[in-house]
Amino acid sequence: MAKRITQKPSNFERTYKIIEYLKKNSDSEHTVTQAMLRKVPELEVYIGDKQTFNRMIKHAAMTMNFNEEDIKPEDEWNIVFEEFIRQFGCEVEEMGDDEDEELEDIPTMPIRGLFYNHTFSYGEINSLIEGILFSKTLDSKTANYLVDKIEENLTTKFYKKRPKKICKVQEPELVDKELLRENLITIQQAIDNYVQISFRFNGYNYTKKLEPVREEKDVVSPYYIVASGGRYYLLACREILREDKIIRNMSIWRIDLMTDIEIPGKNKKLNVPGFPAIKKNDVDNLPIEWSEDFQLSHLNMSFDRPVPIKLRIKSQKRKDDSTKRVRVDYTFLHDWFGDTFKYIGTEKTEPYDDIVEVVCSPYGMVNWALQYSDRVEVLEPLDVRNSVIEKVKNLNKKYMVEEENE
Repeated sequence: MAKRITQKPSNFERTYKIIEYLKKNSDSEHTVTQAMLRKVPELEVYIGDKQTFNRMIKHAAMTMNFNEEDIKPEDEWNIVFEEFIRQFGCEVEEMGDDEDEELEDIPTMPIRGLFYNHTFSYGEINSLIEGILFSKTLDSKTANYLVDKIEENLTTKFYKKRPKKICKVQEPELVDKELLRENLITIQQAIDNYVQISFRFNGYNYTKKLEPVREEKDVVSPYYIVASGGRYYLLACREILREDKIIRNMSIWRIDLMTDIEIPGKNKKLNVPGFPAIKKNDVDNLPIEWSEDFQLSHLNMSFDRPVPIKLRIKSQKRKDDSTKRVRVDYTFLHDWFGDTFKYIGTEKTEPYDDIVEVVCSPYGMVNWALQYSDRVEVLEPLDVRNSVIEKVKNLNKKYMVEEENE
């Protein structure tokens, strides 16, 4: 192992060691002073005298808090202390172009209230870790490794670390990640340039391979890439000619089932990005601006237009008082609709069930209502209720044959 040639550390080494210490042992709520740093055994050889230390911190702040032309926004500073804020903070008037004084000529600053300002706040770190832990494509070992790396490199000793033994349930690895990555890049380019894409849409066959669902390629105008349930979806519009009339409805496509994605009409030499996409305003049922509650009204990424739907919710009441519920029984509804469902009232006759209203796509509701058939009954609209009834009839035909023959 190579050894230090001289016992005297270089200015670079001094600065590096102190900054590394600040990264782990300070934040805006836990500042340090020079006197505190001098009591840290591992920093003893790097501190130097008071003048050396002050000059070193000043130069570090000037280097890390300024870009090539001027000072960075205050929330982007890395090395922060009281005097630096006083001289360069947002409340200080900007230096004019005719200022003759160079930054290097600014006298040594007193170092009080010193801390390292991390790129990510603790709240943002929590969001990153939550995203990793809830990822359906990472196993427990990989997820815990990434979280440990984030906590080790992006936080301080003051950060409240997560519980250490969180076991994940991994989803099956069904996606070609490289294909998905290339698909996402091409689609995003098309969205950025407001142009169409063409692709071959596939499904899985009995040999577990992707196979085109039709011979011709689909051409769509792409608008939003949506991550939901561990998969990526594209909200788009494919024009359909029906009875000599052009139909332009929103459609939703699984991106992992796309192959041979291209941008038709693209010509780099002529600087032509491709064929223009249909304007959002001309597409039925497409959100003009993205809303994060999209999934609440489009269960399982169903694409038809959401409508108000009235439901009867099984809610057992006490025999001696029909206004009192036996148990808390709305968790399943909240899991799917969040705070968007509306409680209308409780029926006046037995079994005193509750009536609620949700806004949801009819297709998504029909399948959801069957999933929760022991707890939910669709009341209105009648066409949605009748769709549920038709599915129930088909299920009876499928599963009651043997029983009838016995």
